[in-house]
Amino acid sequence: MTRPRKSAARRPHKHRKEKRGGPTEGSDRAADASAETDALARGSGRRRWFDGDASDEGDAAPPATDEPVVVLDRRGVKRLAGGHPWLFADHVAVGTVRDGGVVRLEGPAGVPRGWAVHSAGSRIPLRVVERDPAAELPDDWAVARLDEAVRRRADGLAPGAEACRLVHGEADGLPGLVVDLYADVAVLQAGCRWADAAAPGIARRLVEAHGLRGVLARNDGPFRTLDDLPQGTALLAGEVPEEVSWTHAGIVRRVDPWGGQKTGTYLDQRENQRWAAEELPPGHALDAFCNDGGFALHLARGGRGVEALDSSRPALERLERHAAENGLAERITTRTVNVFEDLRARVAAGEHVDGIVLDPPALAKRKGDRAKALRAYKELDVRALRLLRPGGRLLACSCSFHVSREEFLEVLRAAAADARRDVFVRGVRGAAPCHPHLVTFPESDYLKAVLVEVG
Repeated sequence: MTRPRKSAARRPHKHRKEKRGGPTEGSDRAADASAETDALARGSGRRRWFDGDASDEGDAAPPATDEPVVVLDRRGVKRLAGGHPWLFADHVAVGTVRDGGVVRLEGPAGVPRGWAVHSAGSRIPLRVVERDPAAELPDDWAVARLDEAVRRRADGLAPGAEACRLVHGEADGLPGLVVDLYADVAVLQAGCRWADAAAPGIARRLVEAHGLRGVLARNDGPFRTLDDLPQGTALLAGEVPEEVSWTHAGIVRRVDPWGGQKTGTYLDQRENQRWAAEELPPGHALDAFCNDGGFALHLARGGRGVEALDSSRPALERLERHAAENGLAERITTRTVNVFEDLRARVAAGEHVDGIVLDPPALAKRKGDRAKALRAYKELDVRALRLLRPGGRLLACSCSFHVSREEFLEVLRAAAADARRDVFVRGVRGAAPCHPHLVTFPESDYLKAVLVEVG
């Protein structure tokens, strides 16, 4: 194994395609301990007037206090009461701000409404951290929520499992912050100004209080653009090696924290991979859009012969390495293909298989992509259903937030009609439990996994 890194120097790396669309997800700025503590608690930054002052509340006035306060208009109060943690510029009447820090929320009449963190110039300027109007936000609120998130994962992690999401942003009450655990190291992503400022303190807490070896910031993706934050990769605490091994359900995998996909790999499908190995019939299976082979490895461990299909040769090389190290090389065949074209050719050739996993990248990264994405999902589903033998099963997945669960199921219904097959739903799931779904925050429920059987 390469010698662990012990400095915060940036490491150049190639641009890598983003796949998942979940909620969001620091720079290597210098900061002393007192500045980090302040960022982790109340936030820091210059207090100034809120960027927008348009409001339908004509009597709203700047608060007469040195404490940063944002006055919400009636629409903002209504949205806050509905539980969604994001407030936009048109929800604000007037206010003082603390860029990257905490502000008090008030209604038009000066009634306390809670607390939020602020990002000047962002498309999401306010992210709510406390909706109880009577609550005071203690200085250690972020530390307490981090500790609670870690405790919940420790309680829910299966014996022998070594990787999970420790912090899932707003769903854990820590806006814009994602932390993934791989064995004894964590990889962090900060998607808003508060999370960026708090990251060094978060990293120190994970090392000093929770015993991690090190914490790395992977702030090199499009999730940083909402707040116009700089791109980069930096060591925040301890040491993080070039490669980390982790085990799940008896399968050993390796990740590159410094340059792998997102934080190293994708953990949201972790439990669905084991589910597929339990539910797909024995025989010949396809893992389409396999990436580095999470599904393929579990299917092969269950005794199936698996063809792993992906357009990325480097991803398939990682899968081949994992297969060899787990004694599964003879059961997995990798193919570098365009999956759409490959499935079309298999149908034309009259091929049939027993099980298929379809886990494409996000096909609707923006709302405007939705119609095109629905057509693409249907095309994939029709071809997969035609390839399955009677009794065969398909696990169809979508990580596109802009395609709802109901729309995804409707696509499957339309595909079944076009394929002229009787199709039965055997199960519907979402992301792994370490990616909690906050019901008032639909953005946290992005992953759909539907298991169907062909009659």
